[in-house]
Amino acid sequence: MSSHFQTLDRQRSRLLWLGGILLTAMCAALVLVTWSGDAASLEFDLGHRWPTLVGLAGMVLLFVFYAQHKHRQLAATEAQMRDLAVREASMEARFSEMSFLFDLSTQLQLRLDLQEMLDLAVQRLIPCLDAHQSSIMLFNEAEGILEVKAAAGADLDRVQGARCAPTAGIAGHAFTSGESLILTPEVMRGRFPQETKQGRVISSALCVPLRFRGMPIGVVSVSRASGEPFGPMHMKVLEAFADHCAATVVKTNHHHALLQHVQHAA
Repeated sequence: MSSHFQTLDRQRSRLLWLGGILLTAMCAALVLVTWSGDAASLEFDLGHRWPTLVGLAGMVLLFVFYAQHKHRQLAATEAQMRDLAVREASMEARFSEMSFLFDLSTQLQLRLDLQEMLDLAVQRLIPCLDAHQSSIMLFNEAEGILEVKAAAGADLDRVQGARCAPTAGIAGHAFTSGESLILTPEVMRGRFPQETKQGRVISSALCVPLRFRGMPIGVVSVSRASGEPFGPMHMKVLEAFADHCAATVVKTNHHHALLQHVQHAA
């Protein structure tokens, strides 16, 4: 981000230098066109020189307007970049809190129930990414299907308890291929036209696989009904969360399986 601000500063410096050079050239041109030929004096022959003077004045005004326009553009770009930097820092802080929560639960002998952890995760994902809906699907090895284990936000009746084959739909594609997806209406029409659902408005969505040591265990998704689309920054943050979440799910399952084995052995 700092490199972008440096680029803006360089553009401002070039604009100022260009303005200084142009004004200097204008002054020199004004002297030349008004020079009478007499080395001892300068006289203004407006009757013959006024078109030239008007042209020079017009060029100066055009440059002033151009400089103001570029300055407004640079100021608007800088404001957008600063806003983006603040939002990125805010998201990273929120996900750091969530990562700390999972780390703490692991260190405390995984006292939190897995379902409670997943429910809390999808609830926290919504404000972290300014989303309207989030869900986590896990692979059920016994039945060989992907099923929604936790969901929060809008349209819960469409999402809760949803099940699909590990090769079906958008979630199946992310699960089997390991590809993180940024979904917009254009991407949906181009890559997943059959997955567009009537009556459901989604302006942008992210679908990221949950993987532990390269093995897929599920999918995490977030979506927005309106607003600006998700970008690579959002996907990167969600991928970091997905890796951490996958490790926590696997460790929790192993912990519970070990407890059950000990109980049966006792």
